[in-house]
Amino acid sequence: MAEMNTPERSSKGPRRAPKSSTRVDLTAMVDLGFLLITFFMLASAFQKPKAMEVNKPVPPDDPEQLICSFLSKSKTFTLVAGKDDKIYCYTGADDETGLKFDSLSFSRHELRERIIRRQQEVKDQWGSQDELFVSLKFFPKSKYRNMVDLLDEMKICGVKRYAIVDEWNEMDGVIGARSGNL
Repeated sequence: MAEMNTPERSSKGPRRAPKSSTRVDLTAMVDLGFLLITFFMLASAFQKPKAMEVNKPVPPDDPEQLICSFLSKSKTFTLVAGKDDKIYCYTGADDETGLKFDSLSFSRHELRERIIRRQQEVKDQWGSQDELFVSLKFFPKSKYRNMVDLLDEMKICGVKRYAIVDEWNEMDGVIGARSGNL
């Protein structure tokens, strides 16, 4: 394992105390290191990536009748994400005239407060906050981060029914034209 090398003495010059150098053989230490690495790789469990579950409904025979039957206009809440971290929200159906649009920022407190207030309104009218249906829409210039933030807020606030709506209709064009977020 370890050996001591001593230089040979020469007859010339003054006598000095012999210097001994040590050489340690590290082969066994390297073997031990690889054994430990192998052990921890085999003995540990890697964390599996976590993903959000997305439930997709089965397409109905008559979608218009199905949507109208379980979604009353007073149970809906629409959040539209625009550019520059702005959110526009309204209550009611898309085809309704005279909708009032509110503008929010992506601050956690403002958005969360608005969702909880809407849940309370639905609970007061329908008896359960689980009756609330939130429709999430995104302008083309909205950021992916904003979609993740909105989905996180749905989870944090306990919204049971929400959907990402990808249709672009005239109502969205009106919102975008008013806000300059197209």
